[in-house]
Amino acid sequence: MAAQRVRTAIDDSVQKLLAFPRIGRRQTQQGVRRLVTHRYRYLVYYTVNEAADEIVILNVKHPAQEREYEDD
Repeated sequence: MAAQRVRTAIDDSVQKLLAFPRIGRRQTQQGVRRLVTHRYRYLVYYTVNEAADEIVILNVKHPAQEREYEDD
């Protein structure tokens, strides 16, 4: 049950990327952005591929996990 709620919260936040792909904060690695999910504060790292008109999710991290990217 709890895992399903977390997944739903992450999915809801990721759905916002469809309408607002640049909503996430830029990271030091070029092209990478970070979106923080609202309810559980998970970190969604992604890129926007303009040529293919798609959003590529790189990973989803719990805030206590080591991070591969840093804020710009």
